[in-house]
Amino acid sequence: MSDLLLARRRALLAEIRRVGGRYTTGQAHAFYRATGHGPCRTTARKDSQWWERRGVLVATGTADTRGYWIAS
Repeated sequence: MSDLLLARRRALLAEIRRVGGRYTTGQAHAFYRATGHGPCRTTARKDSQWWERRGVLVATGTADTRGYWIAS
């Protein structure tokens, strides 16, 4: 994994922790656009799912309403 990819994912996780509560793909996408990490919603979705697979985030809702929480 490239340093740039890991840095982007770590930045997203830090933002989710900062905001707290439920964090959506739309919010992740807006964060990436605002910080220059990438304009693609799919990137935001895949990065959230990457953290979920590692047990750091927990997904809730259906595919259309999915949100992520910090795992406890």
